[in-house]
Amino acid sequence: MALTLLGISVIAFVLFRLVPGDPVLALLPPNATPNDISALRHALGLDQPIYAQYVIWLRNAFQGDFGRSIRFGTPAMELILSRLPITVTLITSSEIIALALGIFIGTTAVSRKGKITSKAASWFSFLGFAIPDFLWGIMFIVIFGAVLRILPVTGIIDLNLNLTTITGFPVLDALLTGNLPAFGSVLGHLALPSIALALPQVATIQRTISSSLLDVTGEDYILTDRAKGLPDRYIFYVRALKNALIPTVTLTGVQFAFVLGGSVLIELVFALPGIGNLAFIAVKWKDLPVIQGIVVVYAVIVVVTAFAIDLLYSYLNPKIRFG
Repeated sequence: MALTLLGISVIAFVLFRLVPGDPVLALLPPNATPNDISALRHALGLDQPIYAQYVIWLRNAFQGDFGRSIRFGTPAMELILSRLPITVTLITSSEIIALALGIFIGTTAVSRKGKITSKAASWFSFLGFAIPDFLWGIMFIVIFGAVLRILPVTGIIDLNLNLTTITGFPVLDALLTGNLPAFGSVLGHLALPSIALALPQVATIQRTISSSLLDVTGEDYILTDRAKGLPDRYIFYVRALKNALIPTVTLTGVQFAFVLGGSVLIELVFALPGIGNLAFIAVKWKDLPVIQGIVVVYAVIVVVTAFAIDLLYSYLNPKIRFG
C-alpha cells in the first residue's frame, strides 16, 4: 500500500510539471518584469531542481502539508478537505443507488427469465453502457430542470437556506441540527447527480449479478437444497445470491476509481462544490499544490477502498483468508 502511494506521488509530481504552461506567468500581470517573475518563482520554490522540489514536497505531504494554493493563496489541504465531504456524499449516494438498482434488476431478470422484465433489463443494460454519466446529467438538467422544473440542477442547497456546518457533510449536518428544510433541499440537489453517476454502474452490476446467478443456480449445493425441499425463494435470495455477490463486490472495487473520475464531470455539470470542481479550477490555473494534493487524496481513497473490498470479499467467501 505504501509503495503504491509513493509511486503515485512520484508520477503525479513529475507529470504535472511536464504539462505546458507556467503557473508563475499565470499569476502575474502581463507587464511583469523578469525580476518579478524570478522573485515569485523563488518564493514558490520553483527555481530548485525537480528532485529537490519533490523531496521537500514529500516531506511536507507526510505532515499533511501540500503547500499553498497558487490560485487561492490558502493551504491546499484546507481547500481539499473543505470540498471532500461533497464528493464523498455524491459518490456514496451514487454507489448505494447503483448497488440497490443493479442487484434488484439483475435478480429480477434471472428470477423472471424469458418474461418482459428480463427483456426490459437487457435494454436498460444497453442504455447504461451506451450513455456516459455526464450525458445522463445533461439530459436530466434539460428534462427535470428546464422542462418539468421539479428538481434543482445546480449547487448543493437552496441559496435562501442556512445550514450550520458541523461535520462538513451537508446531509449529516442538516440532521444533527434538525434543519429539515435544509435536509430536504440537500437531498433534492443530490438526486439528479447521484442518479446520473449511478446509471452506468447499474448496468454493469446488473449484468454481473445476472451472469453470476445463472452460474450459481447450477451448482451442486443449490441442486441439493432443492432436493431437500427448501423453498425456492430461500434458495434463490439467500443461498444463491450471497455467492453471486462475490464477483459483484470485486467489480464495485474496480469501478470505484472510475466513479471518482466520473464525479469530476458530474460536479462540473451540476455545479457542485466538490473536489472535482476544485480539480478543474486547479488544472485551469496549473495550481500544482492543489493538483498534487487532489491526486494523493484520490489515491488514498482508492487504496483504502480496495482494502475494504478485500475484507468484504473474505467475509462473503470464507475460503479466502489473509495471513
